[in-house]
Amino acid sequence: MKEVFISIIFNVGVSILLKISGNKRYNNNLMQIITYNYLFSAIFCYCLYPVNIKNLDYSNAPWFIFISLSFLMPFLFIIIGKCIKSIGIAKTDIAQRMSLLITILSAFLFFKESYTLIKLLGLSIGFFSIFFIFHTSQKNNKQSNQWFLPLIIFLGLGLVNILYKLISSNLNFTFTTSSLFIFSGSFIFSLIFNIIEKQKFQIINIFWGLGLSILNFGNVIFYLKAHVALKNNPSIVFATMNLGVIILGSLIGIVFFKEKMSKLNYFGLALALLSILTITLL
Repeated sequence: MKEVFISIIFNVGVSILLKISGNKRYNNNLMQIITYNYLFSAIFCYCLYPVNIKNLDYSNAPWFIFISLSFLMPFLFIIIGKCIKSIGIAKTDIAQRMSLLITILSAFLFFKESYTLIKLLGLSIGFFSIFFIFHTSQKNNKQSNQWFLPLIIFLGLGLVNILYKLISSNLNFTFTTSSLFIFSGSFIFSLIFNIIEKQKFQIINIFWGLGLSILNFGNVIFYLKAHVALKNNPSIVFATMNLGVIILGSLIGIVFFKEKMSKLNYFGLALALLSILTITLL
């Protein structure tokens, strides 16, 4: 189980880094940080999982999915960064993990996976919880005006998970090979955006981008290692990962960054945890 807990730490570490780097006193450029993140991620992917590019069957490559993900991922990273800055780590991490509801619903509707009444109940609880988690008081103008950010994250990451599921069915390209193309494409899209916006180069963003990439890559590697170590209990990995990120992210946001949550938000959080337990373990 240690692989799961390490993955959780790396995952929440991404949110912490984005929270700290967004502090005005550092005067960082989020888009540049994301750009360098994907550059280093592509390098790490190629070095750790070498690919013989010449022997790939490019005619059967899922190019539409590669391009879609290459655009979606940096776009969502920007939204996540803005959401953490305006709404906080707790609610942003919950929005990311609850995107699994979109993935599971699509599995039932489009991939013809079997479902049970218990799982349908879990899905219903999960969607119901979202209203309470992101409910904001009209007194909190900053959060109430940014309600759409976690919704974009919830729907966007759900779509990303669906596209990755489609990639997994392509026998010509492994997960790591596909990731190399997607990271490279994400770097190109991010770089183009920086050029169009005429972003001023700041060398400090390279180091923030490197840190973000290490945390991101560490999260993926240890998550995959956890599935290998507990190959007979994938539901345990899935449940522990999602519950762990939500709980740790919420604790850090509330305790260390003094993020405020209402009673309705806490009720929604409890429903979200119940939803994950119901879907993955029952």
